[in-house]
Formats: sequence, structure tokens, C-alpha cells
Amino acid sequence: MNISIREALESLGLSQEAISLISGVNPSTGSILETGYDESIKEEYTLDNRNLYRITEGMVNLPLAFYETFTTPEPSLYYNIPNDSLGSIDYRTGHFVEGIYQDVNDNRVYLKYRTQQDRQNMMDVFDFVVCTIPFSLLRTLEIKPYFSNPKMQSILEFNYVNAQKTIFLCNQRFWEANTYYGNIVGGISYTDLPIQSIVYPSDHNFCQGESTCSPDEPGVLVASYSYNQNATRVGNQEEYDRVEFVKREVEEVHGVPSGFLDPIVERDKTVIWDNEPNFRGAFAYALPGQNQRFSYVMTLPEYNNKVFFAGEHISNKHGWIQGALQTGKYAANNLAYYAKQ
Repeated sequence: MNISIREALESLGLSQEAISLISGVNPSTGSILETGYDESIKEEYTLDNRNLYRITEGMVNLPLAFYETFTTPEPSLYYNIPNDSLGSIDYRTGHFVEGIYQDVNDNRVYLKYRTQQDRQNMMDVFDFVVCTIPFSLLRTLEIKPYFSNPKMQSILEFNYVNAQKTIFLCNQRFWEANTYYGNIVGGISYTDLPIQSIVYPSDHNFCQGESTCSPDEPGVLVASYSYNQNATRVGNQEEYDRVEFVKREVEEVHGVPSGFLDPIVERDKTVIWDNEPNFRGAFAYALPGQNQRFSYVMTLPEYNNKVFFAGEHISNKHGWIQGALQTGKYAANNLAYYAKQ
């Protein structure tokens, strides 16, 4: 828990040249060599990358399921709970929290927020709050009085990794064509280039040989998915320069001439998580010693058990939706317990 990935490799007697080779073959690890070794072990020991689940008809159905449950008068997902016992939800989108306060007299929690539409500041009062705001963003909110010193220190220090993803809408799936540069259906190309990795769509895995799975049909390619400094150095170029840079590197990986992708790529989109106003970092990933120092205090409620915390950053599965779901259930159970006191 107190050594970095690099230090763990060095302790095995590996030279810097060998570590450099590992970084090129496995750039996902190579880009975070200075983070805590325990972060990597926690994923490998429980075989996280070997036990993955796909949501039928797309990832978008996860937030939609929450939304439909919140807004449906008679949700069918709560099988044994009467509808009149579920309460009601006032679901508000486009409301950005800017401050968290506690009134010492009534022991309730006040949230200051602004609306996306008119940007006016407003205040509401709550008996309990579940805070899922990433600590990278929570650091910029006004908190009065401060949370406990250990919690404030974890909000200040806990490490977040940047990530960048650039996707191309291609008018043909050149990577699936029966050529020297193709025959790739699904999977990832790992590289030692700044783009780090190329992720190929896997939908044609389920219909190979059928006319509906022609490489001539359009497809979306994750042309670059990178972490940490690679993400910053690729993502923070001017838009035109970034797209041209990613095109040329994808062409190099596939061994095609420069300019090959120009007539194929019709649209592009880049997300840089450090620059996203509601995240300001892709995911929590501890530096050496940080899990030992902060992982427990990050889970503790604040304001006399009125504010609870959830999210992937609170969990022991940083960067995974599973961690967010786990801590959400944990926070809800804790809230229910203290509400009965």
C-alpha cells in the first residue's frame, strides 16, 4: 500500500529498460507507474477485467433505469414494497451545487445551488444528504462549517487520474476489411504512442458472416483512449491539431499511408475528463499510502451523521461503476439507520 507500481517492479529486480518495455506493451499501466501498487493489485486479485457484464442495448440504459424509477408513479422494480411506502422524488436536472452548510441550531443541511437555465443562486434545506460529488469537484465548493479535518484533507489530497477519449465516426470500418491493415473485429490495440490505445467496436462479433456486418457500413472507432500525462498532452491540443495528430497515429498503427483516414473520418468528438466541469478528473486512483491514510475516513458521514458519501472515489473499486453502485447502497443503508435514531 505504500509503494508505487514502479517501485514494485524495481523490487522484482527489473531494470528501467524492462519497465519501459512493460509500459509500451501495457500502456494502461505504464501511464500510471507512480500511483499506488495496491490499486493495481485490487483489480487483478479479484479478476475485475475478466468478469465484466454488458448491459443489453447499451450503457445508456443504466442511467435511464434510475431516471424511470425516479419519475414513474408506480415503479415495477420494487417487487415487495407498496407504492405508498416508496415516497416521492423531486428530480431536478441542471442544478449545480455550489455550497454545503449546516445550521448548528436545527442540525439540518443546506445546499446552495444554481440552475443551468437562469444561473440564479438558490438554497434548499434537507434532513439528510447523500453527496456523490467527486472530491476533485468538491474541493471547489463552499463548505461551512468544514467537515472533519481528515475528511477535508482527503478532499484536498486524494489523487485523480486524467483521461482522454477521442472517437471517430467512420463511413466504413476499415479495421474490419480483409486486408493487411484490417481483419480486426473488437478488441484493443495497445501502443507506446501518445494516443496509448485504440478500441474497436465489438458489435460485429455477434454477426460475422452476415450481410448486415459488412466492413463497408459506418462505425464508431475509439481512436485514442489515454490516461494521465498522455491524456493531457494529446487532449489539450487545438481541436484541428488534435484530430490530425490522432489520425496520423492511427494510420501508423495500421500501417497505412498518411492521409488514408481523411476521406473516411466524417466526424469526431473528444472528451478530456480534467476539463469536464462536473468531474475535473476521470477517476480516483490513490498515490502510495493514500488508501491507508484516507480510504476509511472518506466513507464516514459528516455533520452529525447528516451528510453521507458515495461514488467510485469512496469505494475500493476506483474507476468502476461497480464501486459507485456499492457505495450508493452502503450510504442508503447508513442513512436509513441514522434516520431511525
